[in-house]
Amino acid sequence: MRINFSANGLPGKMYLPDKFVQTSNAHTLAELAARSHWADHPGDIPTLVTLIDLQNVDGRYIGLFEVRYEERPVFTAIRHGQA
Repeated sequence: MRINFSANGLPGKMYLPDKFVQTSNAHTLAELAARSHWADHPGDIPTLVTLIDLQNVDGRYIGLFEVRYEERPVFTAIRHGQA
């Protein structure tokens, strides 16, 4: 499914599986749209807040969202041997 959005006033679109879109909430779609926007603009530094307007999701207007950019440390555990 194609999703049309704007991010900080710039038009964008992303494609997601129909089933995923149908089972996702609007906040998740807004976060994915922000990620898609910044992936499409790799030379730019993400702003603290990205204003996402989900304009067309399965023929519906979803609304306007503020998506905050927070860089967090990621921890990954790997099991070594048996305890």
